Amino acid sequence: RVRKTDNNRIARACGATIVNRTGEIQERDIGTGCGLFECTKIGDEWFTWFVDCDAPKACSVVLRGANKDVLNEVERNLGDAMNVLRTIYLDPRVVPGGGATEMAIAHALVAGSKTQ
Repeated sequence: RVRKTDNNRIARACGATIVNRTGEIQERDIGTGCGLFECTKIGDEWFTWFVDCDAPKACSVVLRGANKDVLNEVERNLGDAMNVLRTIYLDPRVVPGGGATEMAIAHALVAGSKTQ
């Protein structure tokens, strides 16, 4: 059995319509928007890939790590990076941070000290 959320993602990726009974399937329900469907084993788990879709609306990122702690840290960092990208995409104004102002002042002071 396929989970409902996974089934909805598959239908969205290939342009299919979910039907409850096989007797109700019509030609317009069949999704033809997926160019390649393949199953690949990575480690001990099987993954299915939908490649070359006509109108892709979703993607997956597979994270692997040496242990759960490393994997949790990678997932947290990826989430932070995705949130930063979303924020910049929605509001492209950027303010220097992380010591950028101090570095600019130090650079200007060093450049000024070499001229005198």
